[in-house]
Amino acid sequence: MFPNAMRTIADFQAFHRWLDEQKGWGPDLKLNMVLLAGEVGEVANELRNIFWRASLLEPEMGEEAAREAALAEHRENLGFELADCLAYIFKIANNAGIDLEAAYKAKMAKNVQRQWTAPPPGNHQ
Repeated sequence: MFPNAMRTIADFQAFHRWLDEQKGWGPDLKLNMVLLAGEVGEVANELRNIFWRASLLEPEMGEEAAREAALAEHRENLGFELADCLAYIFKIANNAGIDLEAAYKAKMAKNVQRQWTAPPPGNHQ
């Protein structure tokens, strides 16, 4: 079914290069960014559904059990939407000539050393 084992980020990027070639999809950065944004919206919709369902279940189950029950009901769909986002991230990286695995490792190496602090109240920049 897949042209490689898809075990590494490089494998996933190679899969998406293959899939784009098979389907005749071009390397349009703007289009893929717009499509990624749409998929992020679909993740938000799934999360909204989870929060709404949990709020309905909470009076009878309690907060934690209601949240887990709602998540269980929507977990598969949420996973599919997250997978769609990941697919577009691989496609954008491919189209921009980025080795996403190397970029991720370099960025996380910086993050490990970084100190995060909360902004002062009222400063949301």
